[in-house]
Amino acid sequence: MTNPTRHSTESLTLWITRSSRVAWAPILVFAIHVILAKVFDVYTHFPNIDIAMHFFGGVGITYFLLRSATVAVDLNFLGSPSRAAVVLLTFFAASTTTILWEFFEWIFDHSFQRQFQAGLNDTMLDMLMGMLGSIVYLVLTHALSRRSSNSTINGR
Repeated sequence: MTNPTRHSTESLTLWITRSSRVAWAPILVFAIHVILAKVFDVYTHFPNIDIAMHFFGGVGITYFLLRSATVAVDLNFLGSPSRAAVVLLTFFAASTTTILWEFFEWIFDHSFQRQFQAGLNDTMLDMLMGMLGSIVYLVLTHALSRRSSNSTINGR
């Protein structure tokens, strides 16, 4: 008889290991942001680059979350959800991450007299761009996977 706790611990370790392999995407976006801000002071000269960074942040975190959710499904952590359920879970998790990011910016602004946020419009646009990046990534991933499966089915 196998020990369920041992199996769960091994599965959790496997999930963490596999998920950490795709953590490079959001880390890369954040690293680019830091380099642009601290090394090249790009945001002072081109403040609208912030819009693109939030969009690609949404793409990066969605890539990570979708791959992590897929691994969790493969390891039977989430049962057997439909592909649509995994996509919705991923979108809602990415949206929550986007909102929490803005809360952290607000906390830092008020706690350390920083100026990460330039007002309500900036915050709302940042959240919109993060969620839009998530949607674009999920739609493109779906379209590419359908195209790939159609090519395989048709023998192309």
